[in-house]
Amino acid sequence: MNKFPLPDMFSFSAARVLSLIVVFAVTSGAQTLLTLEKSIEIALSQSYAIRSAGLSLQSSKKNLEAIEMGMMTSVNLEFDLPRYSNNLKSQFNSVTGAEQFYEVGNTQLEGRLYFNQPIVFSNGTFSLIGSIFGRDQFSGDNPVTRDYYSNFSLRLRQPLFGFNTLSSNLEKAQINLEKSERNYNRSKSEIVYSVTSAFFNLYQAKKQLEIAAENVNQSSVSYTTAENKFKAGLIAEVEKLQLEVDLASAKNDMLSAENSYSELKDNFKLLIGLPLDEDIEPEGEITYTEILVDEELAVNSALKNRSEIRNSQLDIELSRLSVEETEARGRISGLLVANYGINKNDEKFNAIFRNPAEDRGVTFTLSIPVWDWNQNNLQSEAAQANLELSRLTASNQEQSVRKEITTVLSKIKAAKARVEVLSRSVEVAQKGFDISMERFKSGNITSFDLSQQQLRLTNAKLNSLRALIDYKLTLADLNRKTLYDFGK
Repeated sequence: MNKFPLPDMFSFSAARVLSLIVVFAVTSGAQTLLTLEKSIEIALSQSYAIRSAGLSLQSSKKNLEAIEMGMMTSVNLEFDLPRYSNNLKSQFNSVTGAEQFYEVGNTQLEGRLYFNQPIVFSNGTFSLIGSIFGRDQFSGDNPVTRDYYSNFSLRLRQPLFGFNTLSSNLEKAQINLEKSERNYNRSKSEIVYSVTSAFFNLYQAKKQLEIAAENVNQSSVSYTTAENKFKAGLIAEVEKLQLEVDLASAKNDMLSAENSYSELKDNFKLLIGLPLDEDIEPEGEITYTEILVDEELAVNSALKNRSEIRNSQLDIELSRLSVEETEARGRISGLLVANYGINKNDEKFNAIFRNPAEDRGVTFTLSIPVWDWNQNNLQSEAAQANLELSRLTASNQEQSVRKEITTVLSKIKAAKARVEVLSRSVEVAQKGFDISMERFKSGNITSFDLSQQQLRLTNAKLNSLRALIDYKLTLADLNRKTLYDFGK
């Protein structure tokens, strides 16, 4: 039986509970409890990163829709209300036999209607054009004359031997949309990993605060025990002072842990898109669960799902289109314009719709590049180099992805081994501390020995916690890099 008053197990447990209550009081209140799943859900709906990625995807979708709508029939109306001119024009005077300037002018009201239908497969355009105008003409002292004119025609404008820009633009827009969709999914997986990493770090900070609070409690119990033994004359004052210093150091560590925890909470709120004035608390327990990973499945999943792999293939397609377009600019090209319509001019408005005359015409223009100082060849070589660069990048991207997966798998194995070893060290350190406490109470060891054992216990808990967080983070990194959930 002890001859001096020592804290019994009841008081020790009560103090431990009290310390946990203090920690809870510090970290709770009107708080929003966040699990990892809930945090990810919030981040995927309102974080800056997901909103930015969503707007980028929306822009690509709208661009594709705009280009697709551009392939449909468009209708345009134009009006001149009015078109007025008054100037001097040189005209031949048959009386004087010489050119003379006359004041000539007109006021014209005109309406034009255009139906345009692009032809995607041939890169041509088919148009229906109609126009009607009426005008008043005046010249010098001559009386004003009024006439009307109508014209309706069908027109085909067909480029020949050239590059199909309509089809190419549509294909580019479709490729860019596919890249945007993959980038959006990639952004989502990056957000999931970022939130997971931040959540684990926040959880680790919370646990470090709890460990620091428990360390304060244990130091307080040790100091109280030493103080009672000093009063009973069983230990020297220096031993009591040693434990007093340890208690002060533990309180300082706890204060640092509180500040670190508070800072990480603000960073986490900013990351997932919560207001900074909202108080949050990570909820749930992170435990060790062994995950078996098939290396071949991991590599194949990464090569199949990673957006970088598919996007590099799409970049090759874009470069190939650029090469074709550039080379086509240096070749012979033609332009066929065919027109058939009816028109009529008369002084009476109603007469312009009766007995119209035919209006027909065909023009074929052949364009032959003769000399451009080798500009087109240089542009073609540049485009060809970009194509080769795209192919090289695609090959390098695949090798990089393979290496990334191999590296992550190695980290998982190392983290797994650390978790198993360090979790056992916590059990051993806890038993050692409990035995040392009893030996200190009975006077078999000094306060220095007890403080060393307490330090070993605290370090063992922190190291075990870090190893567990590292293991969870490497698993999350593997899921992000393979887009495959190995924990399901």
